Amino acid sequence: MAVPNDIAHWRAHLFARLLLVVFALGLATAVPSAVLAARQGLWSIVIMDTVALTWIGAIVALRRVSYTVRVVNFLAVAFIVGVGLMLKVGPVSQIYLMAVPVLAALLLGLRPAIWTLLLAGLAVLLLSFDEQAPLAIAGLPDQGWLKPLIMSLNFMFMTAVLTLCCAVLLQQLARSFDELRLHSEDNHRLAFFDVLTGLPNRRLLMDRIDKLLASSQRGATYSAVMFVDLDRFKTINDARGHAVGDAVLCKVAVRLEQVVRRADTVARIGGDEFVVLLAHLSSNLAGASQAALTVAEKIRAAIGQDVEIEGQLYSCTASIGVTLLPRPGAAGAGPVTPQNALDLLREADTAMYRAKSGGRNGVAFFEAPMQAAVEQRLSMERELAAALAAGHLRMVVQPQVNRHGRMVGGEMLMRWPQPDGSMVPPNVFIPVAEESGLILALGAWAMRQACESVLTLARAGVPLPLSVNVSPSQFRQSDFVEQVRRVLADTGAPASMLILEVTEGVLIDKMEDTIARMAQLAALGLRFSIDDFGTGYSSLAYLRQMPLYELKIDRSFVMDIPGDAGSVALVQAIVAMAGHMRLKVVAEGVETQAQADFLTGLDCACMQGYLFARPMPLAALIDELRQQQG
Repeated sequence: MAVPNDIAHWRAHLFARLLLVVFALGLATAVPSAVLAARQGLWSIVIMDTVALTWIGAIVALRRVSYTVRVVNFLAVAFIVGVGLMLKVGPVSQIYLMAVPVLAALLLGLRPAIWTLLLAGLAVLLLSFDEQAPLAIAGLPDQGWLKPLIMSLNFMFMTAVLTLCCAVLLQQLARSFDELRLHSEDNHRLAFFDVLTGLPNRRLLMDRIDKLLASSQRGATYSAVMFVDLDRFKTINDARGHAVGDAVLCKVAVRLEQVVRRADTVARIGGDEFVVLLAHLSSNLAGASQAALTVAEKIRAAIGQDVEIEGQLYSCTASIGVTLLPRPGAAGAGPVTPQNALDLLREADTAMYRAKSGGRNGVAFFEAPMQAAVEQRLSMERELAAALAAGHLRMVVQPQVNRHGRMVGGEMLMRWPQPDGSMVPPNVFIPVAEESGLILALGAWAMRQACESVLTLARAGVPLPLSVNVSPSQFRQSDFVEQVRRVLADTGAPASMLILEVTEGVLIDKMEDTIARMAQLAALGLRFSIDDFGTGYSSLAYLRQMPLYELKIDRSFVMDIPGDAGSVALVQAIVAMAGHMRLKVVAEGVETQAQADFLTGLDCACMQGYLFARPMPLAALIDELRQQQG
C-alpha cells in the first residue's frame, strides 16, 4: 500500500479526480455538441463524441484495471479526439494534441511524455499534408514541406516547453517525497527505536506492554516482563571508555534477541537497562513462572559469557527482575487489580533491585511486599528531607571514657524523633539518606552541629573533643575541604577539638586522592579516626601514610570478648598494631564489665558503650562533665 507522500499515490489520486472532472465536463459539453452536430448532419463528430464519452466512462468504471493501462487509454482518447478535431475544425484543435504529452508527463513521467510528444508532433506534421484538413495559415504560401514544417515545429516547441516543465516539476516533487519519506522513516526510528542497539525504546516498549496486557487478559494466559540490568557495567565504561561500553551493549542486545522467541520483545530503555517481554507463556501461573525462570537463566548465562571487543575480553553479569501479567487473584483465578505498563515496569524494576541486593547476577520475582517496602522507603526519604528542613533532627553525644572511667571524648550521633515520642533508628534512615543523596545535606548539618557543640562545651567550662561521622560520598565531594574550612570560619570552632570519623570504604577508593585530602584537612588542625576498623579492606601500607589519630574497634569484635578466641586474637592484634603505629584505640560497643576489664588489660586507651553511658543530649553531657570535675 502506497504511503500518502508517495509520488505514485499522488498521481493515482490526481488521475482519479481528473477522470471524474473530464467525464462530468464531457457529459455537459459532448452531449449538446453531438445534438448540434446531428442537426447539421456532422455525423462524424457525433460518433467521435459518443465513442470518446463512452470510452472515458469505461475507464472510470473499470477501477480494477492497472493504473498504467487506464492512463494510456485516457491519453489515447485525448489523442484520437485531437486528431479528429484537427481534421474537422482546424489548427485551433491542436490544444487537444498538446494536452496529451503534458498529461503524460503528469501521470506517467518524463520518458512516456517524450514519446507522446513525438507522436503528437508526427500527427500534426502528417495532418498538415492532408489537403482535406482545414489547416491553412493566412499569408503562408503552400510550398511543399514549408507549411507542415512550420506548423509542426511551432507545435513541438510550445508543447515541449509545457511537457518538460511538468516533467521536471514532477521529478522534483518525487525527490521531495522521497526525502520526506526518508525523514519520516528516520523520525520513526528515533521516536520508537534505540539509536545505539536498534532495539525498541521505552516509548515503543510501553505500547507493546499495553497490547500484551490486553491480549493476555483476553486469552486468559500469563506473560512476563523482565527487567535486565548489567552488573558493574559502569566499571567497564569508566575504565575503557564509552566506545567499548557501547560495543558491549550492542553485543548484549544481540545475545538477548537470540535467546527469546520472535514473538517476544527486547527493548533498551536507557544506560545498561534492558526489558524483555515474554508473551503468552502459559495458561497457569506455575507454568508461566517456570517458563519465565528458564528464559531468565538463559539470559543470565548468555550475558555471562565473555565479550570480545578489539581483541580484549570483558566479563559481565546481569541482575534480572521478573513480574507476571496479568496479576493473579488470591486463588489464582484471574486478575483482581488493573495493571498498566508503568506498574509492570516498576514491579520488574523492584524485583531487579532485590536480585542486586541478594548479591547480583541473580533472578528475583516480584512480590507484593517488595512494593510496600519501596513505597515505605520513598515516604521515609520525603519525611527525612522535611524533618531536616524543619529542624526536627537532633544530635546527641555518647561519651568515651579512659581506663579509669573518666570521660575523655564523645561521639556525635544523629537522632530522628517522631511526633509520638519514638525514634527512627539510624541504621534505618541513614541508608535511605545515602541512596537518595540526602546524606550530603545531613553530613553538612552534622558538621555544623559538631562545631557548635564544641563551642558550647568550651563556654560551659568543660572542653571535650568530639567525633563526627563523615560519609564516603560527603568526603569525596571535590569541595569538601572548602566546606569544612568555611564552617570552621563561620562558627569559630577550634579544629583541634574535632575528630572526623571515616569508614575503611573511604580509604580503599582512590587512595592517593584520599591521602591528599586528609593531609589538607589535617593541616587545618583536624584529626582522623577510622570507624568500624577491621570490617573493611584497608591496606596497612596506606595506613602508615595517612594522618590518622585513632582506630575504633568495631562492636562486632568487642561483643564476643573475652569468651571467643577469634575475637580475642583480633582485638589483641588491632591494639598491638595501633600501639606500634602510635595510634589511639577506641573500643565500641562495650556493654559488660568483663569486656571492659579485658580491654583495660590490653592497655586500650579508650572505650565507648552502654556500660558507661548511653547517647545523651549535650546539656546532659555538660552536667555529667561538671560532676566529674567536681
